Amino acid sequence: MFERLGYRLTGSVLLWDVLLTLLCLRGAASVRIQLGFGKDLAPQHAQLPWELYLAVGVIWTIIFLILTPQRALFSRSLIEATGRLVAAVALSALTFAGLLYLSYRGVSRLQFLYFAGGNLVVLLAFHMLLRSYFHLRHRNGWQRRVLLVGGGPTAQQLVQEFARRPWAGVNIIGCASDGPFSEGNTDWLGPVEATGQIVAEHQIDEVIFTLPPQQQDQIAHISLQLQQQPVMLHMVPGVLDLAFARTSVETLGGIPLISLRESALSEPQRVLKRLFDLSGSLLLILLFLPLLLLIALLIKLDSPGPVFLLQERIGEHGRRFKMIKFRSMYQDAEKRWQEVVQRDACGRLIYKSRDDPRVTSLGRKLRRTSLDELPQLFNVLRGEMSLVGPRPEMPYIAAEYEPWQWQRFRVPPGMTGWWQVNGRSEKPMHLHTEKTEDDLYYIQNYSFWLDVRILMRTVAVVLSSHGAY
Repeated sequence: MFERLGYRLTGSVLLWDVLLTLLCLRGAASVRIQLGFGKDLAPQHAQLPWELYLAVGVIWTIIFLILTPQRALFSRSLIEATGRLVAAVALSALTFAGLLYLSYRGVSRLQFLYFAGGNLVVLLAFHMLLRSYFHLRHRNGWQRRVLLVGGGPTAQQLVQEFARRPWAGVNIIGCASDGPFSEGNTDWLGPVEATGQIVAEHQIDEVIFTLPPQQQDQIAHISLQLQQQPVMLHMVPGVLDLAFARTSVETLGGIPLISLRESALSEPQRVLKRLFDLSGSLLLILLFLPLLLLIALLIKLDSPGPVFLLQERIGEHGRRFKMIKFRSMYQDAEKRWQEVVQRDACGRLIYKSRDDPRVTSLGRKLRRTSLDELPQLFNVLRGEMSLVGPRPEMPYIAAEYEPWQWQRFRVPPGMTGWWQVNGRSEKPMHLHTEKTEDDLYYIQNYSFWLDVRILMRTVAVVLSSHGAY
């Protein structure tokens, strides 16, 4: 449910939880030596082998992914979030104790207790500080802006329930309904059919449908209209929805809702992908740093203009961000894009050509070797992109998408992807069916090992310069 804070934030919290746990494990050795309890212990006997640090990292990651205390931190009440964290730490510590019993039985029991107790205290303090910070941020205008669509008793009840749950971070801006609506400070903003316009005008973050079952077709129609806007969609489930829904039923402030624009990745998949992106992008930036500096110098000497090009692109769930590339065109290229844009026989947009006069001589070499894409590693590091995924789209291209094509934004955009390793620029461009079908194949068949396979094939494709221009 917390897609806008959501997956990126909970993944970061999990990473910090594991790092703090490893620090607690290291600190427990010092505490055991310094405190005068128990039998005297030589410093070398208190130090644990690296295998146990690795084991702790794996155990805590797996159990925290299963119990998701980092997710409950933002989406549940204080009591439930605290209970989830205590349960996760306790189960992780018991699993680690079992591992020690079966392998390293010489580890001090007192040292283990220092570690488990310290870990619980440190993570509780960390989670409470984060929770307090984001609650303060919500009170200062960082709440999610929610629109209710449908009105009726259900919408009125939601207004009352969210008013009793300020910790949920929900600010109901108003209601779109075909009948009168008046509940507390919630305004009527227009009819149901005007939902798309209301979302754009009021910068809505999330839409909750409260329409009755006989208006399910209208929900589907409005959902398609909202595909081009970075807004999350939910509906209040009925009895049959709860029994047969294919998407998971999540809670927002304790209220069950069905997500209509759920991410294609599960939380464990997303966390693993993010950890892989963080480590991979950081390693590649360090590895290619001399090359990045050399290319920047060559671009500056080749033609006037900035070294980097910041292009607005559309990413996951339609959110916009600035994609970083090495400049491969002349400085006025953006103003001249209509000079080279073409349409095929069906009127679909083709915006890339082999003989683009806006490309510099150095830019052609950078494009041929894909070196102009290297700065996107910083987008990956910032969480705006992934190493592997559908390419982020230009807004004016996405504006001509058919509704079904917006499904390609259900995962983070990538530097490389299934389409790139199966033809790149030689295949039809973004509006064509073949391109989107490649992206949807990747989304429907996603796995960590598919990402690894695509990265390995990308190396071969780049070295051969196949399909790049």
